[in-house]
This record gives sequence, structure tokens and C-alpha cells, in this order.
Amino acid sequence: MDSLYSNEKREFTIQPGCPWYEAQQAYRPANVNWCEPTQCSIINEPANAWSNLGFLIVGAVVLQRLRGTTEKTLSYFGWAVFVMGFFSFTYHATNNYLSQFFDFIGMYLMTSFVIAFHWRRVAGKDPRTLLAHFWFVLSANLALFMVFDIMDIAVQHTVLLNVIPLAALDLVAGFREKRLGSYRHYWVALGLMVTAQVFSQLDLKRIWCEPDNLILHGHAVWHMIGSLGMLFLGLHLKWILTQIPPKA
Repeated sequence: MDSLYSNEKREFTIQPGCPWYEAQQAYRPANVNWCEPTQCSIINEPANAWSNLGFLIVGAVVLQRLRGTTEKTLSYFGWAVFVMGFFSFTYHATNNYLSQFFDFIGMYLMTSFVIAFHWRRVAGKDPRTLLAHFWFVLSANLALFMVFDIMDIAVQHTVLLNVIPLAALDLVAGFREKRLGSYRHYWVALGLMVTAQVFSQLDLKRIWCEPDNLILHGHAVWHMIGSLGMLFLGLHLKWILTQIPPKA
């Protein structure tokens, strides 16, 4: 598992006198050191921070355009994507383990929502009434983060442990409902997320690393392509909701 992520790159990257120096000293550095160098500024990874605007835009689009006038379920997903982008921006602006923890909370909000949604479908229940399942999955994710941290296992692997059931439950539900043939938005979203992860790994492994580039880095591309993946995932969820009879 550590071939993708590990805790070995935990480095103090903020110089004394720079913004967020005290926070990094107090809360420890993040367990990932991306290619983009840390700047002595309020936003110390500009490319990795500002590239999260894609998630903010997609979250707003889902909230305003995809959910419709009577269906409220997608508003949860829209807020989750928006908060995920905000917390990721904060993490890359400040570079410490506490802000990285909130970055993971943002990701857990999104994955917990989607897992709960499809868990309800597989169970033969209305996925629009998912809040109890959502809070259960979110609580399990937070506990998992703490366990991985205590055991000194890279917490990035908790996201992988979310993605597997997220994708599998959706496929199982689609197979049972005989709708897999119409899963075009699902496959686009999946392809975009895999592509985004490739760029993130190119950055992490320094295969593509241009430290002097002030605009574009592999992890920033991950954010941009990943936000587009969230849009198609939102379209997929909206399509599923249109197949469910209205609530009485």
C-alpha cells in the first residue's frame, strides 16, 4: 500500500517568520510534500490552492442547476463538493496536519454521501432518505483516519477504502435495476477520476515536477480534472433520481 503514499515525506517546509510557520510547528507538517515549493506567503502553494476553484464552481452548479425544484437530495452532494474544495484550498494554503485533516473531512463528506446513497439502493430502500446511513459512514471514516494515524499508516489509503465500496455499490445497484446500459455519466466520472489520480501520482513521485512553474503542477491538474469528475458524478446521481418514482 505504501507504494502510492507513505508518511516518509513529512517535512517542515515553512520558514520562520513566514505565515503559518507556527501552525506547522504546532500541528506537524502534512504527510505529503507535493512538487510545488512552499512560498513564504498567506497562500503558500498557490497552484495547488487556487486549482480548487473547480470544486467550488461544481458544487455551486450542482446546488443551483442539477437538483431541480422538488428534489433536495443532490443539495447534500453539492454542499459536500463545495466544502471539499474549500477545505482543500485551506490545506494547500497553510500546509499543516490539522488543515490536512479538514481536507480529508471534505473528501469524507462527499464519499460518505455517495456510499450512503448507493447503500440505500442496494438495500432496496429510497436513497433520498439517506441521512442515518450518511452519518454512520462519515463517523466510520473519521474513526478510520484516527486509527491509521495512530498506526502510522498513510491516511490517503482511507480514501481508497471509500472509493472501492462507492464504485461497487453503484454497479451492484445498477445491475439489479437493469440500468447499467445507461451508466454513461458514471463511466465518464470514473475515467476522469482515474486520470486525475495519475496526474497526482506523477507529481508525488516527481515524474512530472517543475518547481519553478508558478501556475501548473500535477496535483493542481488532479484538482481540475477531479472537479470535472464531480460534475459528471452529480449528473449520474441526478439521472438515478429521475428513475425513482416521486415520494408520496
